[in-house]
Amino acid sequence: MRFYGIASEERALEISESINSGEWVFEDTKEGSREVLSSEGAKEKIRWLVGEVKRWKESLTTLTKGTVFIFVHEPSDPRAFKVYDTSSLGCSTSITPPRWKLYLRDLEGKV
Repeated sequence: MRFYGIASEERALEISESINSGEWVFEDTKEGSREVLSSEGAKEKIRWLVGEVKRWKESLTTLTKGTVFIFVHEPSDPRAFKVYDTSSLGCSTSITPPRWKLYLRDLEGKV
């Protein structure tokens, strides 16, 4: 699956508004937790994730406002999101796994 970086947190909220149906899965890869959500629950989770990213950008002065943490599979028809945390920044030869994943249940094992 190809994912596209979302340039701003406001744009992530706009994209999430097109979530209207389906069962969604939210995974916290650091905590090892998994939760099944309704479409409304998925929107709430995106709002929470956007809040987290905004807090990072406010508290960490080394982060530019243009730093991208939220990625979406197909912005016009969002079916999966990946959110990276600040540990993914820096010099590395490979990208770290996303901190959080939110995706339609039928994509389980593909994200």
